[in-house]
Amino acid sequence: MESVDNQLVNLPGNTDTGDSQETVEVREDARLLAAIAAEEQTALAAFYRRRGTLIYSLLVRMLGNEMEAQEVMQDTFVQVWRRAHQYDPERSSPMAWIVMIARGLAIDRLRARSRRTAGQAAYEREVASLEVEIKSPRQTERDELATACASALNSLPESQGRALQLAFLRGWTHAEIASVVGEPLGTVKARIRRGLLALRKTLKDYHA
Repeated sequence: MESVDNQLVNLPGNTDTGDSQETVEVREDARLLAAIAAEEQTALAAFYRRRGTLIYSLLVRMLGNEMEAQEVMQDTFVQVWRRAHQYDPERSSPMAWIVMIARGLAIDRLRARSRRTAGQAAYEREVASLEVEIKSPRQTERDELATACASALNSLPESQGRALQLAFLRGWTHAEIASVVGEPLGTVKARIRRGLLALRKTLKDYHA
């Protein structure tokens, strides 16, 4: 029987170079990022398989919504594809770099969610200020009212309809809308109020 006293027994985690598993992982991530920077799609797929689960878990914790987490994870790897050439191994590890990208996109999503919530609250305040009363306890009536409002919104002049949609469906502030459309803040506010007045008439006609 052959003696094994002088033989090296390879156990999981043993490497000939003495590198730690963490070092090996970092090197492989860096190699894949370099390949991605060279526009090798197979490298992106491999990087996705290696790190997608971890990034997804992080995003679920941040966003509290699995569908949004999936969307942001896809956006994260799109950014990895586009920005891999910017990765600097002297500044951070590959994982720290991709986590920074994912976290930034998640924060943007949370801010957008906050704007939508604030926009809806502003819409409700505006409607309340116009003394519009909505009395639709049944689901069928709520659906009919929603259809009536959508129809009224679509029938508004384009400038009014667009301003209302940006303000109350996307959660943009009046100042943000003014900046995007390139018009004075007062003009934008006036358009939104005229649009709300038109919606008020529709709602009153609906309940008449």
